[in-house]
Amino acid sequence: MKNQILMLVYISVAVGIFGGILIVLLLSIFRQRQVINSLVSPQDLLGLPCTVEIAFDTNSRGKVSLNIKGSNLELIARTEESTKFSKGEKVFIIGMENSQVWVVSKLSFHYHK
Repeated sequence: MKNQILMLVYISVAVGIFGGILIVLLLSIFRQRQVINSLVSPQDLLGLPCTVEIAFDTNSRGKVSLNIKGSNLELIARTEESTKFSKGEKVFIIGMENSQVWVVSKLSFHYHK
């Protein structure tokens, strides 16, 4: 009886170890096939909507925020439009220069498309 219990324990441990190794191998094979890229390039930002966090106009810089690839970004923003953008307003990114984004209003963005 004691030998049977001991044999059952050995078999259980062996099956557990084998199953664990099999799961780790399968997960590593699956992860190797996935392409993970969380790097945000300037091209990724073009055309994206963002929210004004700090108001600005043609003569001043402001700040906008957006969510891209699961990350929240806050960027310095500028515009060439003659309107003033208020906090909470939606704007669209049309370019990036020197770590600053250039934005336009929703109406202008649809005109540029």
